[in-house]
Amino acid sequence: MKHISLDNLVCPTCHSRLYFNGTSENGMIESGNLTCQECPRVYSIQRGIPHFIDHTELEGLNKPFARMYDWFSLIYSAFSRVGFFFLGTSESQARQELIERLRPHGRVLEVSIGPGVNLPYLLKHPDVIDVTGVDISIGQLKRCYALLRRKDWSADLYLANGEQLPFSSERFDSVFHIGGINFFSNQQKAIDEMIRVAKPGTRIIICDENETGAEWYERFLPGFKSAFHGQREAITAPVELVPASMLDLKLGNIWNDFMYCLEFQKPSQ
Repeated sequence: MKHISLDNLVCPTCHSRLYFNGTSENGMIESGNLTCQECPRVYSIQRGIPHFIDHTELEGLNKPFARMYDWFSLIYSAFSRVGFFFLGTSESQARQELIERLRPHGRVLEVSIGPGVNLPYLLKHPDVIDVTGVDISIGQLKRCYALLRRKDWSADLYLANGEQLPFSSERFDSVFHIGGINFFSNQQKAIDEMIRVAKPGTRIIICDENETGAEWYERFLPGFKSAFHGQREAITAPVELVPASMLDLKLGNIWNDFMYCLEFQKPSQ
């Protein structure tokens, strides 16, 4: 794990600077609070992970899916490996396909990092400087944190909503999200936030299950179907939510047509 740099963090509500009050160990922040200098928000740090959301304040589908992924984190990695087998590919081939599309370099942000299943492919990439991950599920982040400690890898983790990222603007060289945006409460805000924190010229990739994938999850993923109370809408890729100013907009499928992949580039200044 790495030291949390306050230079790169802002209040996700008002984008103002944060002040730290707490304890650190071996140069790493372990516990304490981050206080916004403008609005009355105070965010706790627990076991080195800043908590920028309160689950009691989540709205829409964010709340049931955060709960679902908390318990699903216990079997996520194993479920993923088995799932790729039934899709006719391997996890390593599928993850590498994603990395090849992203062409990661510099500072990489993964929105919805989960238990860290993409970290082995990001951290070994020669062009990647560091990796930052956010997730709405503390269960997923705990698994990711344990993986980092076990492997002695370095990455920064934050409990945060993809619709309100706690980072300064134009911070990251590569930004991607895979799995989850279909059921974000506000897809437009999530896409706008990924664009905001990306540097000019950054490639942004957004992938999630298409309708075929969602139907597969309804059959095999416990809790997925019930989260919608029988009112799930058909899946469509959020192409129309990408601002017209973005460049090289592409929409395709990955993982044997299980997921759509939306790619575009933020214009250079």
